[in-house]
Amino acid sequence: MKKFLAILLTLAMLCVSLPVLAEAASLAGTYELDASPLGMPLKIYIIISEDGAFQMTNKLEGGADKGHGTIGEKDGTYVMLYSDSTNEKVKSATFTLDGKSLVFSTAVPYGAASFAPNPDENIYPTALLMAYEEYLGEYAGVLNADTAMGTVVYDCSLKLDKGAKATFSSSFTVMGTSMTYVQEGTFDIADGAFTMNVADGVQITGTVNADGSITVSAALSQMSSTPREVTLAPATTAAYAGDYAAVKDFSMMGFNVTAKLSLSKVGTYHYVSSIGDGNDYVEDGAYAVENGVMTLTPAEGEAVQGAYAAAVATLKLKVSPSVPMATEMTFYGDKVQGVFTAEGSDDIGNAYVSILTLNPDGTYTIALDTNGVPAYDEAGTFRTEESMNGISVVLVDASGVESAGVVSDTLNITHNVDYAFNTLGFQYEKGE
Repeated sequence: MKKFLAILLTLAMLCVSLPVLAEAASLAGTYELDASPLGMPLKIYIIISEDGAFQMTNKLEGGADKGHGTIGEKDGTYVMLYSDSTNEKVKSATFTLDGKSLVFSTAVPYGAASFAPNPDENIYPTALLMAYEEYLGEYAGVLNADTAMGTVVYDCSLKLDKGAKATFSSSFTVMGTSMTYVQEGTFDIADGAFTMNVADGVQITGTVNADGSITVSAALSQMSSTPREVTLAPATTAAYAGDYAAVKDFSMMGFNVTAKLSLSKVGTYHYVSSIGDGNDYVEDGAYAVENGVMTLTPAEGEAVQGAYAAAVATLKLKVSPSVPMATEMTFYGDKVQGVFTAEGSDDIGNAYVSILTLNPDGTYTIALDTNGVPAYDEAGTFRTEESMNGISVVLVDASGVESAGVVSDTLNITHNVDYAFNTLGFQYEKGE
């Protein structure tokens, strides 16, 4: 009873003594709440007007009324009081602001149902402001800057997301060490001006250009607060960006080919091929991928088309100024090529350290230690596939046995750990 009276008293204070209009005006807008993490596979919309009224609905246009009422606030805590509340049963939802998102700390009534936070998993209903949708997505740009440590190449990314959330990052290498500087905050766009509020009063400012790019002035390194100006274009090809490696055995002709194809997030490429004679073939241009077909259009010369799927491209390209014919090669993206390491343990306490190497010729090796002692080796070929969960890597050992895993932030795969065919799942991380 005391708790019930406390709720009533709080609501009375919020909705009567506080100027709802003045407080709620800054909240005005449409918010999207994805309830899937809470076990309800649906998206709901919360529409807040400048007079402090709110409505929940299942559609932006022509949706059903799933609850409406007014909003009050006290000391940074907001309460939605539903219109069908009674003295006997208060119907409300409490939230706080995280930037331009509403984070609910109580159950949220929605029609005849409701969904509640899951504090044990740190999952809270969160409604993201739907604003600047025409600008949402990733932008990318590169800046070559003269510094005290020489010329530094900054690979910059600006991600604009729902809830007016923004992430600006710059990756660079200094004295052989790779670094990434990340700044997070919220953003506004007004009359062509871009503003990102980071923290402690720090702002990244800039302009939205007529071609859709955004020019910002921002610190690019944690070692220097001096802002630098960089222009970032829409990252229309971000899904394919990265470094792709290929090798080709031409030992019968007295040479072997090593090639690298670097694809940017903004649709440009840089290609370098070597046959070991010191006279590399270099090419730059634009690229596109559509319906599994990759097209490279060099700055000079004719366009080349090939197949692209699951981080692997097959293209017929020149390999050397001294070799007139083009050669078909298979390029493996950096997500599915290189050296990966993982650790694991089984139910009886064995500790495993495994090194998985995916080579640019489509072969792989596994070298595994058990309790600090070399215990298992495996070699074979691999292929990549598209799956419901993303890109899959399929290892095929010398006897034809397959082991498949999914590539995400890690390479998650189950394979043998000994010659008795006992298996264990590993999360492989790629080394620098």
